Amino acid sequence: MEINFIKYFTFIRFLNALKIILSFGLSRVIRKPIIWGMPLTYSIEPTNFCNLQCPECPSGTGELTRSLGFMSFERYKEIIEQIENTGFYIQLFFQGEPYLNKQLPEMVKYAQSRNIYVSVSTNGNLISRKNIDRLINNLPDKIIFSLDGLDETSYQNYRVGGTFKQADESLQLIVEAKQKLKLNKPFIELQFIVMRQNEHLLEDVKTYAKNRYVDRLVFKSMQISNHSNALKYLPSNEKYSRYIVNERSYELKGKFKNHCFALWRTAVITWDNKMVPCCFDKDAKYILGKLKDNSISTIWKSKLYQDFRAGLLQNRRGLEMCRNCTEGLRVNILKTEY
Repeated sequence: MEINFIKYFTFIRFLNALKIILSFGLSRVIRKPIIWGMPLTYSIEPTNFCNLQCPECPSGTGELTRSLGFMSFERYKEIIEQIENTGFYIQLFFQGEPYLNKQLPEMVKYAQSRNIYVSVSTNGNLISRKNIDRLINNLPDKIIFSLDGLDETSYQNYRVGGTFKQADESLQLIVEAKQKLKLNKPFIELQFIVMRQNEHLLEDVKTYAKNRYVDRLVFKSMQISNHSNALKYLPSNEKYSRYIVNERSYELKGKFKNHCFALWRTAVITWDNKMVPCCFDKDAKYILGKLKDNSISTIWKSKLYQDFRAGLLQNRRGLEMCRNCTEGLRVNILKTEY
């Protein structure tokens, strides 16, 4: 089981969650934004630097126009102190590779000391026998390994700059440490993005996941940002794709609805202390506030944030970043617990 929610819910956190759910439901009905609580979860960006050059990632391709850097541990502590009463779950990733921030283990430990569940997503190429002992003492509650191949050819087709050997070794190191020390964490999720170059490996990946003793295997459909990459990477089997593609364009499958729970339940904070609406605003084009000027609570309930929510409730398709968003759509092709 990934998470025992009861363990993380104080009375205040439960009441806050109830407020958020009710205010979102009412907002959908009256088509106007009402916000009665604070975010339940947060995505906090330790860094937007990355050690790989994945062709559909703006960090890897160098297409991010915002500045690159690392969140300081002191600033991170200030954020946790603002959210700990109402927030119970943080993702220590947004853009970039989290383990490039040398203070990531301390960040994990500090949030856990406040009874906050911590999830980290990694490409695994920075975890090795040289640093595993330090990491073991500060493991997240959940770790997602992105592994999109089973050999160097299939892996490096997309994970450019990394190696399957290193990613595989890092996964084994975490699994072995968990078993040897009889730890109940981290919950290990192996994530495999299905694309044209690896869709023939799906049965082999299931075997691999069992042999590596991961807790969950997830096959995900691929997100693309331009038509040429759609033709190059989207799988030939249409049931593995989240898009409908023709000769000149592509669009998401499914009905597009004018609401999005993400704008009520979660907040995204960049390494340089900006709040943006969600994880699809990769380049922070919609800055809703800066933490150096205001508290998280002030920004969350500000007119600027409410105006953004209002626009989404009226015409979600009118927001550029929302047109490629999967909120409310099925993106996990398969999810298997072991």
